[in-house]
Amino acid sequence: MLILPGYQTIRQIYESANSLVYRAILSLDCQDVILKLLKQDYTTPEELVCYRQEYEITHKLNITGVCRSLSLEKSQNTFVNCI
Repeated sequence: MLILPGYQTIRQIYESANSLVYRAILSLDCQDVILKLLKQDYTTPEELVCYRQEYEITHKLNITGVCRSLSLEKSQNTFVNCI
């Protein structure tokens, strides 16, 4: 189970070859969020760059019906995209 300060992880909702997705609650304001992270414990610098670019693109989206990334958190040796 993912442990990330400031978030209460509820359960894993998806797993692919590259990523894990969890349902969670933002402790600060009890907002429901989705946490997506790369599956590997030690990601390559190239994978981290791609993941950061994915966050930057989805953070800037303003399209009805499309989830927008809220923040990018550092956790151990990877990033967690908070949606």
